[in-house]
Amino acid sequence: MANIRNLYQFAEELREKVDIVEYLSQYLTIKKRGKNYVALCPFHPDKNPSLNISKEKGLFHCFGCGEGGNIYNFIMKIENVSFERAVEIVAKWANVEVPQFEYSEDKKKVFDIHEKLTEYFNKKLIENKEILSYLFERGLDLKSIEKFKLGFAPKSIVEFLNENKKEGIDIRDTGIFPYSHFVERIMFPIRNVSGKIVGFSGRAMKGEMPKYINSTEKFFKKGETLYGLYEGKEAILKTKEAILVEGYMDVIILSKNGIENCVSSMGTSFTEDQAKILKRFSDRVIISFDPDIGGIEGTKRALEIAEKYNFEIKILSLPENLDPDEYVIKYGKDNLLNLISSSDDVISFLWNEAEKIHKNDKTLVPLLKDLVEIAKRIKDPAKRFEFIKKISERTKFPEIVILDEMKEKKKKIKEEIFEQENILEKEFLIYIIKNPELFEEIKNEIDENYFITEKYRELFMKITKGNEDLLINDPLYRELSLTEKDLGPKENFYDTLKRIKISYLLNLKKELLINLEKAEKNNEKDMVDYYQLKLIEIEKNIKNLLYKEV
Repeated sequence: MANIRNLYQFAEELREKVDIVEYLSQYLTIKKRGKNYVALCPFHPDKNPSLNISKEKGLFHCFGCGEGGNIYNFIMKIENVSFERAVEIVAKWANVEVPQFEYSEDKKKVFDIHEKLTEYFNKKLIENKEILSYLFERGLDLKSIEKFKLGFAPKSIVEFLNENKKEGIDIRDTGIFPYSHFVERIMFPIRNVSGKIVGFSGRAMKGEMPKYINSTEKFFKKGETLYGLYEGKEAILKTKEAILVEGYMDVIILSKNGIENCVSSMGTSFTEDQAKILKRFSDRVIISFDPDIGGIEGTKRALEIAEKYNFEIKILSLPENLDPDEYVIKYGKDNLLNLISSSDDVISFLWNEAEKIHKNDKTLVPLLKDLVEIAKRIKDPAKRFEFIKKISERTKFPEIVILDEMKEKKKKIKEEIFEQENILEKEFLIYIIKNPELFEEIKNEIDENYFITEKYRELFMKITKGNEDLLINDPLYRELSLTEKDLGPKENFYDTLKRIKISYLLNLKKELLINLEKAEKNNEKDMVDYYQLKLIEIEKNIKNLLYKEV
């Protein structure tokens, strides 16, 4: 394992060398079944073995509860530990030493200076009664100030430089240069998940703008860090959920009041990098951004990111337009916990927001359009059909109008509830998951538009992106990876691909015929010519595929 750059590279190389079946047999009674292995799932009541394990891929997946992933996911779940700890456990079992990953000398120097600055700013805050009084009025106490090492940046930093003269500290080597930007601001040191101080955020006290100033991007990338995760990760692992908030004070005040599983995206932009980090500690996230316009829009963007990474999502909307820190100060921990336990799911939140936006509209049409967009998010056909009925009751529009707005026919929706899975698409995905070289060979011949079934289309898009994190956390990917269905020789794959292409072209042909008929009725000669040419082209492509040798 030479030249390993970081813990994640080490973890991946270790995973490839460890036998997942051998390791999991410490916890489970495992039996071989075909190419894979099965066991009773430890994560839900299981009478028949529903946990499948692939030695070849190093993955497990429960066909009962949907739990799954790699060896680290299993340990994190069953032992209730962090990713870092899971790697240590596997390394110890495999009798492999975890390397001490050293930061570059430049980074070590910056981290050391940041630690010294944090202590200095913290001391200056404790000495300043006016600042302490201000923070106490905001709901803090000395214990919480010490836990998060809040500080105050005095007018001059000469004293600090003199105290550390022997160290040869150059302020230009830190995240607070130019220092004048941070003068007389409350300083929030920001730690990465390992506890290293990567930067600072300085908060104005007297209404100056901007309200917050952060360390420069050279030292601190806000979108790659979650404030409070280092301090709260043990609580997140214990509660199995994280509360995502906007502000630093939200995290600190909630922590002070005993709600420690809280992290901040440091604004309303929850990023994919932040989602990846948080996913290592929890599968559940409760989003509670501020109730202003920016917070609402930020919530909508955040839930899209969280959905992409397969989080179980709830939205906490607080009354009286209060921020989380304001609410817990006014009403206390127990009332906030009660609200958290009854948080909205994504669909309920979006419905409520649509109602608010359109409450003064003269007609119900704008509301209908927004509710239809929400309906399209619902993947389960039966639940979507029930939601459409709810839209009809609320807006008084007949279901057929709503279905037409969605460009779907009622019959199609009902059939979806009972229809069998699209066998061709499923077989195609199994082929390319189990034989990546086949995908590389044909990846420029087909895209997501060729897939009719939504869940298969979404999985194909993830495979195309090649994001290992997205795939391992996708239950459908794990399910297809572990299937033992024999799909036969490679020729069958090319035949499956051909049939998917023909199916796509036939559907395209149907749409063009409908459009051609409309164009003829409206005497749109140019469009008629266009559709006729496209139909000739499609017919030619279908014939070429039909008579092509596999």
